[in-house]
Amino acid sequence: MANQNKRQNFLLLSARWWIALGVIIIIPCLPFTRLIAQERIRKPAVAGSFYPMDKKQLTKTVDDFISNVKHKQIAGKILGLMSPHAGYVFSGQVAAYSYSQIKDRQYDTVIILGPSHRMHLIGASVGNWDAYLTPLGKVKVNREMVNALLSIGKPFHFVEQAHIMEHSVETQIPFLQRVLKKFDIVPIVMGPLSLINCNKVSEALVKIAKKRNVLFVASSDMSHFPDYSNANNVDRKTLALIEKDNPDSVFTSEKETLKKGISNLSTTLCGLSSLVTVMMTVKRLGANAVDILPYANSGDVAIHGHRETRRVVGYGAVAFYKQ
Repeated sequence: MANQNKRQNFLLLSARWWIALGVIIIIPCLPFTRLIAQERIRKPAVAGSFYPMDKKQLTKTVDDFISNVKHKQIAGKILGLMSPHAGYVFSGQVAAYSYSQIKDRQYDTVIILGPSHRMHLIGASVGNWDAYLTPLGKVKVNREMVNALLSIGKPFHFVEQAHIMEHSVETQIPFLQRVLKKFDIVPIVMGPLSLINCNKVSEALVKIAKKRNVLFVASSDMSHFPDYSNANNVDRKTLALIEKDNPDSVFTSEKETLKKGISNLSTTLCGLSSLVTVMMTVKRLGANAVDILPYANSGDVAIHGHRETRRVVGYGAVAFYKQ
């Protein structure tokens, strides 16, 4: 009986020892395990379709677009850009005109605003990720700014599905990775906002951007689906309005332009809310000049020797700066 009690005590002590050892080993690992589990990476959705999936090919593609730019450099402090977001074969060269203007400049954070194409979105979805991944590597998300915006509430929120397959923000990042050395981002996917809500978003962006070195990017294509001639005509008028630096008139021109009865014209700016919000924001931060950079549309690009001019999409590049 005594031997049996000794055996039971020995087994009990052994079990307690192994449990204690397990606790000692596991507890220090918990923060690391939790860190890995909580790291949220937004993976590329359109690599291999909108732009090359291969790192070397993507690097060469973007660098070639940038090297083709012969436009003069803006001397002032650039606070905002408008850049298109179609497949690089169509809009990449136009996007390069915007991004070449900030090559080797210094920005701490780039706030990218783009329209939602994949789902009907209400308000502004702020990307609550740790990083965005492209074939060129990871770009950190500025969680401090993201949390500051989400804490405001309406019209800010986070809808994960609005970001997962959305290309309007993603297509801007490889260009940023090739022209800037070190930066983080705040990705914002926008629904079709009212002018009042564009203003609310702008006021919030100004608050988080003050005393920081921030660049704002409005991701937007221009006219959708008119023929080549009408696209050139309506897009030049839209760019002329943007050059006047009046966001209210740019916002209202969308409806006014559509009333003119241009065949197959569904929109003049798919990223209207994004652009108007950026225009409002950079003006509040001191931008007082606009440079309209070269324009093109999909009808200018020959695919297998053929230029499709019956239904096109327009692409514009714009820089907003402080003289």
